[in-house]
Amino acid sequence: MSSLLSTSLLESLACLVHQPSLLAPTVLVGMLHWGLAENSLNQYYSAQYRPAMRCSDTLPSDTVTVVCRTLNPPPIFKECLIGWLENKPLEVIISTTEEFEPLLQKIKQEIHAERPDFGSKIKIVVSVQGAREQLMTGVQHAQGDIIATTDNHIMWPKTYLAYMLPCFDDPRVGAAGPPIAVLIPKERQNANKINMWEVAAMRMANRDAGAASSALALDFIAQWRWILPGTTCIYRAYVLKGKACRKDYLSDTWNGVKLDVGEDTWLSRFILKQNLILATQRCDEVVVHRTVKRTAAFHDQVLRWERSTIQSYIRTILEVPQMFKHPLIVFKTIERLLKTPLLIVHLIAWIVSLIYYPGPTLVLLAYYMYYKYKSVKSSIAAYPYMAKYWWVVVLLDFSGLYINAVASCTLSNNAWDQDEGGRDAN
Repeated sequence: MSSLLSTSLLESLACLVHQPSLLAPTVLVGMLHWGLAENSLNQYYSAQYRPAMRCSDTLPSDTVTVVCRTLNPPPIFKECLIGWLENKPLEVIISTTEEFEPLLQKIKQEIHAERPDFGSKIKIVVSVQGAREQLMTGVQHAQGDIIATTDNHIMWPKTYLAYMLPCFDDPRVGAAGPPIAVLIPKERQNANKINMWEVAAMRMANRDAGAASSALALDFIAQWRWILPGTTCIYRAYVLKGKACRKDYLSDTWNGVKLDVGEDTWLSRFILKQNLILATQRCDEVVVHRTVKRTAAFHDQVLRWERSTIQSYIRTILEVPQMFKHPLIVFKTIERLLKTPLLIVHLIAWIVSLIYYPGPTLVLLAYYMYYKYKSVKSSIAAYPYMAKYWWVVVLLDFSGLYINAVASCTLSNNAWDQDEGGRDAN
């Protein structure tokens, strides 16, 4: 049997050598089957997933310190702050600078007047400006065994902490993250008010939610994930409060350039190097919502995310030996880093195939277009007020090559890297 397979493979290779025009359609068919196989694998393991459930050993919410960094808080901040307090944490620490401390003290007083039990849990600490400095200042003041970080525009459900904490029943878990959805205010859920940047953000969030099945598959097979988004995350306090963590975190550089953002990727790698696990909890009770940028600043934000991700994958290979514990982790890491070359090869394969084999190639193209149409139609059906921006949905789905290529070429450019401490969304 093996000899027959070897003979067949050699014959196929010989055919490609003598007819190089067959290489392009071979690439297309190969990538099609690659995608189908991966999708089937992801669906299978996603169906097996069960969220961590509460038990008698689950930590109570009053063991949690919430840490938020902010400068000038957005209008939604007070509502978010009340939402965090409704989860009954031990305390909420707001890390800011001297300039904005009076404004935040005013918000604290307003909440205290309405709910004294809430106001007494709010602590405002002053820090040097910067995402990392402000986070570490908040962490050093934290008294809880668990630290929940959050940006200043993140809405938590009342059940967030109660359903996230079961992740830490497993002593191997160093941090855990929830699903993150986009919040479009009701007054903007209108075809005449919504803009293309909000539509792009919504599509990206939904696409990321769909890609979550791939992460779940890797969780099952290798108990691995590379990054937990820093938008909101929960950590074991001792991991963040260590001197080594603080020192290295604040002195982190890339090619000699000091980094401020990308702190979530750094912390994720640090946790993995401690032989701990990054967990995800996926159930309705822990879905958080974030606001989105409504201007071209969204473009720069996406580039920043992509650049930080690429940097982290490279550094994972160089700094995190735990990634070599399973061949699938190595394969998926390299696959992610080769995103631009793979997309270029795929694009060239389409062009060459259309030239030499237009008929079969058009049939395959029709297949892809049909499923893309179904995907776009489904997205618009879920958010009908976005219908006039259907083209934004399509463009975003095909923006991977541009975003990845630009980010890859600017890895050492920190022009958009200076964070505002609170990562204001509007």
